[in-house]
Amino acid sequence: MSTLGIIAEYNPFHNGHLYHLQKAKERTGAEYTIAVLGGNFLQRGEPALWNKWVRTKMALLAGIDLVIELPFVFATQDAQGFARAGVSILNALGIVDYITFGCENDNIETFSEVAQLIRKEPPYYKEILKRELEKGYSYPRVREKAVVNYFQKYGPNSIETSLSELTCLLKKSNNILALEYIIALQSLNSNIKPLPILRIGSDFSQDRWEGKYSSANAIRKLICRFYCSSEKETLKKIKSVLPSSTFQIIMDELEQGVNPVLESNLNQSILAKLRCTSVIDLKEINGIQEGLENLLKKASDSAGNIEELIQIVKSKRYTRTRIKRIIIHSLFGLSKREILAFNKSGPQYIRALGMSAKGRIILKKAKLGSKLPLILSLKHFYKSNQKLGNKAILRMLNYDILATDLYVLAYNSTGLRIGRQDFTRKVIII
Repeated sequence: MSTLGIIAEYNPFHNGHLYHLQKAKERTGAEYTIAVLGGNFLQRGEPALWNKWVRTKMALLAGIDLVIELPFVFATQDAQGFARAGVSILNALGIVDYITFGCENDNIETFSEVAQLIRKEPPYYKEILKRELEKGYSYPRVREKAVVNYFQKYGPNSIETSLSELTCLLKKSNNILALEYIIALQSLNSNIKPLPILRIGSDFSQDRWEGKYSSANAIRKLICRFYCSSEKETLKKIKSVLPSSTFQIIMDELEQGVNPVLESNLNQSILAKLRCTSVIDLKEINGIQEGLENLLKKASDSAGNIEELIQIVKSKRYTRTRIKRIIIHSLFGLSKREILAFNKSGPQYIRALGMSAKGRIILKKAKLGSKLPLILSLKHFYKSNQKLGNKAILRMLNYDILATDLYVLAYNSTGLRIGRQDFTRKVIII
């Protein structure tokens, strides 16, 4: 029995995801599949279009056997924090043979050697990092330059790749995540084998419909357009880019009056939080450095929405995505100190959101050797850890619970805004 692991957001689960899943199962012969899923808030610092239970159902009906939640404090971090936590969960299960990820470059040797360089940080590499960071550039851009310059001077040890290929590997968002998965596997000395799968279809940044394999960004725009206009032509395009099961789930949600949650739904909540938070307290929020708290505070007074706020604050050092993560962390009051502690401890539990019949087999096997406690009933698990005084676990869980409580406030229907749903929702069984 072999098991395949995927770290994903499925926002929503589309044809590209289905292709990736099928290709990975074909390549590995894996009988079981596990997805570690970002919850209600995602890695790019924005709310998911549909909540974590809806996206869990999408994944299960498309062929995933077990869906596990990636805790909020990791799901909303940069690529490094996101990837390391996801890999840590798969590794802790003790039953995962492969981790697969979509990328624009499937040369595993190149990924491995670049990962080793970044982990070891030789003097020349560190020198370039330091020099370029002092110029005020963003870390991803600086790291790209440091890697390319290092290999240009010293040459790769065991790979044959051009500098242009290296540059591409370090620029594309999927490649960056893939690299972080490899770094995490190496750091954990994991036996899980990495399996890159070449992406097909539109680039992530493409926001126009381009047929069956349109980008997730374009798909989200189509869904939002249909929600606002009910155009039949838009509905046809949506149907063409999604598995039939995902399409039906979305139609069911819309018919039940559940709106897709957009960043704009959080405009008032985020501006209110920023305006109520002092500059001193803002300074402690994760991601804020070099006086950004002053600019953010000032911008919150003049901006009328999140988009205006981002336009005022972003710079060559603070990219749009980084600003969005900072804004989300400020909404939750998530501090640098807390993130350091969470990253040091790593994930403290494995919470199942949903499973198939085969998923139940996976869980039974995982119970025998998992390095982390498994959660099927959050209510029972939470009470047990309160009695035991496990503060680290409760702190992490409290952010997951708060994430749902704040997320549901973005629903248009007041009847859907009930709090503490993490305690009342059951594990989805397909």
